Amino acid sequence: MAKSSAITIRLPDSLKRRLEARAERQHRSLSSQVVHDLEAVVTESPEYQGAGRFLGLYEGSRAPADRDIEQARSLLWGSLGDRSNRND
Repeated sequence: MAKSSAITIRLPDSLKRRLEARAERQHRSLSSQVVHDLEAVVTESPEYQGAGRFLGLYEGSRAPADRDIEQARSLLWGSLGDRSNRND
């Protein structure tokens, strides 16, 4: 992959040292290691996949019914306890 863009970032010394050690273990330059790691995060993480990132996420799963949502809501709210008797 040809590299045609450059960025300059500030990062903690400890992170730089960890990246350098990781690059050495992987037999890569620091630049190549950072590109590799960033590519992995952007490729694997749904939050970086743009609009429609949930499309197909639950494909093959059944959609929750209203009673499922009501049950989950009841469990969540019930776990908060009776807050009306608390002195804040």
